[in-house]
Amino acid sequence: MKKNTNFKINDYFWPITVLMLLVLGAIWTNVGFKRNDVLPITPQVAVPLPVVQTQPMRQQNVASPVTILAVQEDISRVVSMVRPAVVGIFRSKNSQIQSNANGLIYLDPYQSNDNLIGSGIIIDSRGYVLTTFQTVGTSNPVRVTVYTGGRRDYLADVIDVDRKTDLALLKIRTEDGFVPVVLGNSDLIKLGDIVLAIGSPFGFARTVTMGIVSSSNRQLDINGIRYPDLIQTDASINQGNDGGPLVNVKGEVVGINMACFMPDNHYSGIGFAIPINDVMAFLNANL
Repeated sequence: MKKNTNFKINDYFWPITVLMLLVLGAIWTNVGFKRNDVLPITPQVAVPLPVVQTQPMRQQNVASPVTILAVQEDISRVVSMVRPAVVGIFRSKNSQIQSNANGLIYLDPYQSNDNLIGSGIIIDSRGYVLTTFQTVGTSNPVRVTVYTGGRRDYLADVIDVDRKTDLALLKIRTEDGFVPVVLGNSDLIKLGDIVLAIGSPFGFARTVTMGIVSSSNRQLDINGIRYPDLIQTDASINQGNDGGPLVNVKGEVVGINMACFMPDNHYSGIGFAIPINDVMAFLNANL
């Protein structure tokens, strides 16, 4: 009987083929893992996010309470510095307000009963008082009222007047000492600077009003007198404010209130002061 060799070959062909495929697949997979192992690993760099500057939420058009308090304290400090040196000036002679056709008028004293009440400032501890010519007129002596430490009335001699600059210098008849104001530099003022006007408008002694410098170097003619560089302000000044100080936020006197604009005798909110630098020549000649 013959052996069937073809049967044996056919019987093992497919199992051997499958086994070879499995071996080849294992070898290929192993090679692939090794390749992955040797590949360079690229480090992952963290990209920083842009920093957004955040501002605290706050309501618009509302000033900080701290800012408001600081401004209030500064104004109160200035008033407390200057107000004690502001005096009332009284004279008995009647006077008429002189005005230009365009409404510009000198700030005359306010008439109360038989007295005219104006303002002035103590500029020297010996009792020298600076005011306007409109305040004293041709009277000599005049009465000066000091309000610090209780009301005290003195007679004061008119040392000199300058009608062209509307200035007058007085000397109180006393040996008492006084606290004078600090004179500033009016050349340093700027438009928009906060200023205070202190005086006795309509007889209300040492009234304080606040405004800004509306203009500087304003050239005006008042009753034929040329003023080349007046300070214009919207701080309220009226009859009785004449001769009172215009003060900056440092407590320095930068001007002497002397005129206002009143078309048809109506208050317009426009006042004028003599720059304190224009006063120095007059003071230096008399002190």
